[in-house]
Amino acid sequence: MVQVFASAIDADGCNIACIHPDAVRPILGYNLGTEGARAVADLFATLADPSRARIVHLLAISDHELCVCDMALVLGMTVSALSHQLRALRERGVVGRRKVGRIVHYRLVDEHFRRLIVDAAVHVAEGRS
Repeated sequence: MVQVFASAIDADGCNIACIHPDAVRPILGYNLGTEGARAVADLFATLADPSRARIVHLLAISDHELCVCDMALVLGMTVSALSHQLRALRERGVVGRRKVGRIVHYRLVDEHFRRLIVDAAVHVAEGRS
């Protein structure tokens, strides 16, 4: 049953305001609240910088922790620039580090984040085919 409330909203919306109870009922109460939406936006903001996206992707596809020098070589970045981005990623809780003497190794801290970045890379690659 469709209930009609108003007319002519805009070009990107319905021409009439309506509710479809069968479509709405299963999702009531499951949408993101303000804090949840902010956390999701912050997560994606972490990847908004191309350098950070490349770093996270490199860590996501690696089977091992990677040291800063190895990452700098693979990514073609200076150690200084890489360290700056790794610090930002660590402060956002995306990467963890382990120091062995003077060598620092990094890894992703969350399997969800790993899947997110790998899926995003696959999505982008499929769009270019």
